[in-house]
Amino acid sequence: MSAPDAQRGHAHDVEELRNLGQRYARAVDDRAYDALPTCFTPDAVVEGIRGTTTIADFVTTLRAAPASNGLHVLGAPLLTFTAGTDAAALDTYAVVYRWSDDSPRTTLAVRYLDDVVRTPVGWRIAHRRTVLIWAD
Repeated sequence: MSAPDAQRGHAHDVEELRNLGQRYARAVDDRAYDALPTCFTPDAVVEGIRGTTTIADFVTTLRAAPASNGLHVLGAPLLTFTAGTDAAALDTYAVVYRWSDDSPRTTLAVRYLDDVVRTPVGWRIAHRRTVLIWAD
């Protein structure tokens, strides 16, 4: 691959990785749970505020939760590529607002720490660790 082709490939990877977090946030906020698995590998692990689970169980839990509204505001992810592999890491700060008619608004500040891999269908999250920074 020539240098310009390699640069275009890298730029495409960067854009796809930046969009990955946005696709996740919109799927959760819009309660478009069928879209969530497209952000993850089939065997992905989600480690978060409520424990560690598979992506399939994570989606099932979201579907069963009482309906609420959400808004993720994501910072630009810090991207780190693993040289010579189809792997990378994303470190993304987010402020997440949650509210419903039956409960007060909750605001969370979190970091999404994602291990991602390139698959035949694009970059996907293989492992997500959500770190709570603060909650209000």
